[in-house]
Amino acid sequence: MIRKLFHFIFVVFILALLVGVPAGWMISRSYSDPEVHYFYAQKAPEEGTAQEKGEESLRFVVLSDLYNYVFEGGNGEIADLAASTSPDAILISGNMIRADAENTDVITSLIKRLTQIAPVYYSYGEQEFQYVRAHTPQQTAGTEESADPLREALEKEGAVVLNEEYVDVTLYGVSTRIGGMYNKAYEMTNLRGDVKKSSETTWRFLKEFQKTDSFKVILCSNPDSFIYGNACKDWMVDLVVSGRNLGGLVVLPYYGGVFGGTQGYFPEYIHGMYERDNVDLFITSGLSAPQAMIPRFNNPPEIAVLDISDLESAKTLNARKKAAEEAKKAEEEAKKAKEEEKAAAEKEEKAKEQDKQETTDNGA
Repeated sequence: MIRKLFHFIFVVFILALLVGVPAGWMISRSYSDPEVHYFYAQKAPEEGTAQEKGEESLRFVVLSDLYNYVFEGGNGEIADLAASTSPDAILISGNMIRADAENTDVITSLIKRLTQIAPVYYSYGEQEFQYVRAHTPQQTAGTEESADPLREALEKEGAVVLNEEYVDVTLYGVSTRIGGMYNKAYEMTNLRGDVKKSSETTWRFLKEFQKTDSFKVILCSNPDSFIYGNACKDWMVDLVVSGRNLGGLVVLPYYGGVFGGTQGYFPEYIHGMYERDNVDLFITSGLSAPQAMIPRFNNPPEIAVLDISDLESAKTLNARKKAAEEAKKAEEEAKKAKEEEKAAAEKEEKAKEQDKQETTDNGA
């Protein structure tokens, strides 16, 4: 009996090792040694347009969802890996700090390193907004003069913070407009077509943002903002960069990410590059996870690299704009000349009629 019991305990122990060791390793690798993953998209012209395929390309490094985590070797590893890819710009889509963080030291020390590599563009996620609310003095909270201690810290280290704001830049010859937002890009109007009061600022931002021929990039922490409704049809955006859903948090072989927030279990849009209504939607699995959640499993910390090809160079774009302006000017001048010619003909015809009338009167 004792021998059988010992044998049973031994078998259970071996099974626990067979299951537990790989499981423990899969959790451990999800919180250590960030990995660089590459993704690609081509911005070929739409059918029926006169625009030619460009020869320029851009490389972005995308970071998201650090949650103030510090890797065993320090977060300088993130900067070193990002630098090794030679990006044209670094895009950060939020949740890099925790709402309950005591200070900004973890994220600002990383930003300081990143800005030495390439321009850094940073848009807030839910955690950043909660951090700001928690660290804004009550006497100024809710006023136009409210200070944003996080923004001040990030900008001090050289990051460009974009919260319903955008900047126009030229990245290695490519005219680019980069903006950032957090609120929903879908269902911004009611059944009558009126803009909802809660969506007014976001609607105005997107309306202004899309008024350019430049390559348009939106940083938006929550991918649901452009997944639902007709957001990708309604707004002229080329690339949306998101995070938040952490690649499904738990990644199962063959099945992929398990948890998708409002998308439910095993969501369609969870990690990688997707095309939706001519908009490239990229979702990174991020670098860490909130402490209170189920731990990341089989889900390595990600430094995403986006290679976007077939873009128009600024030189080509400006030439196209100039040609369009000249064509429009020539058309307006031709129209004006035609109108002047018509007016002159009418004036001449009127003069002939008047002469004819005077001749008739004199004959009478």
